[in-house]
Amino acid sequence: MIKVVELRKKGKNYLVTFKSDTFEKEYLVSEDLIIEYRLIIGKEFTEEQYKKIVNAINKDSIYQKLLKFALFKPRTKKEIFTYLDKKQVEDYGYYLTKLEKLKLLNDDLYAENYVSDSINFKKIGPKKIYEDLRTKGLSDALISKYLDKYPEELYYQNMAYWFDKKLKGTNNKPYLVLKKNLMTNLLTKGFDYEEVHAFIESKSSILIDEANEEEAIKKEIIKLKDQYQRKELKTSLNQYLIQKLLAKGYQYSSIKKYL
Repeated sequence: MIKVVELRKKGKNYLVTFKSDTFEKEYLVSEDLIIEYRLIIGKEFTEEQYKKIVNAINKDSIYQKLLKFALFKPRTKKEIFTYLDKKQVEDYGYYLTKLEKLKLLNDDLYAENYVSDSINFKKIGPKKIYEDLRTKGLSDALISKYLDKYPEELYYQNMAYWFDKKLKGTNNKPYLVLKKNLMTNLLTKGFDYEEVHAFIESKSSILIDEANEEEAIKKEIIKLKDQYQRKELKTSLNQYLIQKLLAKGYQYSSIKKYL
């Protein structure tokens, strides 16, 4: 027979020591298993019962880690499968059933909440939301169920949010560079190219004022003149300046006007 010879509290779990004529082993056991198998000091088990308990302890150990993983933030079934794969678990059903009973595994609810948070708080576009959810293993049908409800008003409000935020960090950049940076930023946030292009075009006057190309060109020319003099190039200064300024994204009309 195999007997429980020691039981000590450790955090939320217990250290249980089993002893027989040939071995003595200690396990970290959850309170649920203590109650289920009545693991109290002096309790004896047959070898078959002991093996069943050890198997339950091993499975429960993985489950407790999985539960912590699932509670840290909402997870999809694919994320749970990936976690169990890393643990080299075979009996997925045991773990999935336990999580479902606790209502911690619901892809439909996950998709609904993720789309809502992405629109209202993260303020990102539908393309990025779609890509994020696909990587998490959700189907096109499930994603579309909630993503198709993206309000048109919020779509443009969210674009404006990222436009204004990016614009604030801009200082005297060439108009074309500024325009490209803002386009890239909005596309990265998941908004549609055609919509972004139209939106940026509608803000052209703001970009021209913000870019302040003439002031930026003045500073660039001072630096470029110094480089030109040090390099002793055969091309004329004007040619050199035009080539370099064009390469930096300045418009030819602005360059010619200032030169």
